[in-house]
Amino acid sequence: MSNITHMEQQERWDKEHKKPNVLPQMDSRKGSSGVIKFLEWLKKQGKKPNELSGIEICCGKGRNVIWLSEQGVQMIGIDFSPAAIKEANKRAEESGVSDKTKFLVQDATRSYPIEPYSLDFVVDCFGSTDIESVEGRKAALSNITTVLKPGGYLMVYLLSSEDEFQKEMIAKSPGPDKGSFIHTVNGKYEKSFTEDEVKEFYKGLKLCILERVSKTDMFFGKKYNANHIWAVFQKNLSNQ
Repeated sequence: MSNITHMEQQERWDKEHKKPNVLPQMDSRKGSSGVIKFLEWLKKQGKKPNELSGIEICCGKGRNVIWLSEQGVQMIGIDFSPAAIKEANKRAEESGVSDKTKFLVQDATRSYPIEPYSLDFVVDCFGSTDIESVEGRKAALSNITTVLKPGGYLMVYLLSSEDEFQKEMIAKSPGPDKGSFIHTVNGKYEKSFTEDEVKEFYKGLKLCILERVSKTDMFFGKKYNANHIWAVFQKNLSNQ
């Protein structure tokens, strides 16, 4: 069982963003299916994209932030990789949405330089999957709830304990906590979750919906079945 420090995780992610190797999908310019699903869910709640403001933690090169901005949302994206944020700003300019986006080199586990209770939603698209400790994930959640307006939403899209690739990696190179592994190629930490873990971790928020997203992921030229967890939580209206 291997351990990894937060600094090592940051360094390995920055290297991956500079030269995509293990996770070429993270270099995509298309919005994640989980984020597209979330915006459609918000619309069904009567929300209008051009009246919303949001943030994505661990945003990488900004594909979701840019896509949401193209739909009319005012977006912020944060990531602890300088290489990722540099590229995200470039892509926002190329996409013509730099006026509706703001990218910051910012660690999700550190306090955000954002006004408290100011945002309508937060997107965590496999971000918590890559925070290498329970303490770090708790810090990120505290920061998330701080910037959310009362009644605001948190969407989480997470690796599942049922995902085939993750099961294979956990068997080969188990990480420091349950359901985690240290990648055998780039050395970074990842964690998969059970539904019970998700419900327990976010119990301070109201669970609006939790579903499974079945899909096929590609790693090193091989297809793996996945059954990711997709959920939306709401901050209490009186919680400030």
